Amino acid sequence: MKKLFYKLFSKAERALMMKDLSALCRRRLILTLLIALPLVFAVAFPLLFLFVSAMVSPESSGVEQFKNLLDNIPQGTDERAQMFYIFTAFISPMLFMLIPLLSAIITASYTFAGERAHGTMETLLFAPFSVRRFLQVKAASSVLASGLVTAVSFILFFVATAIGDTVLKAPFFFDLSWFVLVFLLSPAITVLGVTFAAMLTVKARSTAESIQISGYIVLPILLIFIGQIMGLYRLNSIALLVLTAIIVGIDLCLFNFGFRRFTAEKLLTRPPEKPRKEKTNVY
Repeated sequence: MKKLFYKLFSKAERALMMKDLSALCRRRLILTLLIALPLVFAVAFPLLFLFVSAMVSPESSGVEQFKNLLDNIPQGTDERAQMFYIFTAFISPMLFMLIPLLSAIITASYTFAGERAHGTMETLLFAPFSVRRFLQVKAASSVLASGLVTAVSFILFFVATAIGDTVLKAPFFFDLSWFVLVFLLSPAITVLGVTFAAMLTVKARSTAESIQISGYIVLPILLIFIGQIMGLYRLNSIALLVLTAIIVGIDLCLFNFGFRRFTAEKLLTRPPEKPRKEKTNVY
């Protein structure tokens, strides 16, 4: 892995990536958001649902409603175990997908829009490689940072959910669908979030504005998983593979061809400030 990393990136490119990663760690707000993502979505939600599943009465668990929509809820377990299984199999994937997507948006927004907001883009463009390669290297550093957050999140989620499965004697959550979700779909969504945020570099005036605009990409991902919860379809391993292939195709188009329209002039030119509305006194 280390040899491949050294083969893909030159010494100057590796220095740029290390500079971006260290800047993310020094930025307190960005670091706080990246730490909060796994704590909330990978630890707090599973433990909260474990508590709810353990404390709620079987008669009011609402499992029967899901049984009418889903045909693969394991039998031979009590209502509490089935309720926790519903969370890990049908709700957790939606929550977990927010981690690579949001972390990618946060890191890429700071890596790209933050450079121009802090006035350091001009200096970096003197690096000994093309503008397109410059953007690709910065995107790679954001993908690396987001991938690290996702990996830590899955470890925490694995531990928290395994505890719930043991306590409630529920079926173990990790199956082929989760394998596709974690090792194939998550990296594809990470690249999508990074490239989408990078494409907004010429339009965003600050990191906060870039994060705000990039957040619109979260809605389609949520709608895909919400459709499953509503019983419109079942996102099994095959469906997740198809979704991964579609997102990979979008990633390749954006990553390879989307950066071609960027020039040094576009990166250095800041978008105009929004005109402020003047208050008029009405007598």
